[in-house]
Amino acid sequence: MRFQEEEITDAQLLQKERGKKFANQAAERIRATENCLFSLLPHAELSRLAEEWYEACAQAMLRGNYAPIDMWIRSQSRLAATQGFAPEDLLELLNACRRSAIEIENWNEDIFSAVDDVMEEVFSSIHGNIRWKIAVAPETGVDAAIAIDAGMQVPDAEKWTSDRRRFTRNRLRFPIRVIGSGPTGQTEEFTFTASVSRGGLYFFAHGKYETGQLVKVTFPYWNVHDCMDIDYAAKVIRLDEQPDKIWGVGIDFVESLGRKA
Repeated sequence: MRFQEEEITDAQLLQKERGKKFANQAAERIRATENCLFSLLPHAELSRLAEEWYEACAQAMLRGNYAPIDMWIRSQSRLAATQGFAPEDLLELLNACRRSAIEIENWNEDIFSAVDDVMEEVFSSIHGNIRWKIAVAPETGVDAAIAIDAGMQVPDAEKWTSDRRRFTRNRLRFPIRVIGSGPTGQTEEFTFTASVSRGGLYFFAHGKYETGQLVKVTFPYWNVHDCMDIDYAAKVIRLDEQPDKIWGVGIDFVESLGRKA
């Protein structure tokens, strides 16, 4: 009996290690997916999502337990709705994870067949007649100056919008923590993004920042159990004064949001 328990524990540990390895590689592939808003999340967050998806699919295929994949899809659907993602963004995420499993883990269509049916059923129950297997690349209304849409005052809006050629900015509201240092000492601010790109983000703040100032940004800042909050170095590139002592702050990341050792 003891030997069987040790075998089971070893198998579970091996499966966990394979899941982490898969998640790291899948996260890089998702980050490279241009038509999926989930790709704007940092590598660590995408890795966490991919690992959870991998474990949920493994539970379904190895044990016939479909509850985890059901819960995963519903959880990501809620996240997508909160952040203003389209259902197609979740479709792209699902397809990116699926393709990664086929290419990295050598999973095949026969293995996926039962899981595909469950994923399609759950997705359709949430999003009507949209089938998860049809990964549409929608024409999204991308606006570099989200502040304009939010009704805030943004000087030289044309100049800000021209940044589209460098980064595609989207209206994504993620919690962040910003730590900076100035004449009055170190400051710490908790706020939300107003737009996010692969190279930077825009947020509204009560604190005072300076153009060229280096800051440390935790993006996203979940501050909950099992979520890894990671800090990134960034530089303030734009300041827009708003009413009520609010500032619109644009920052560029000075390090990659990809894999961190």
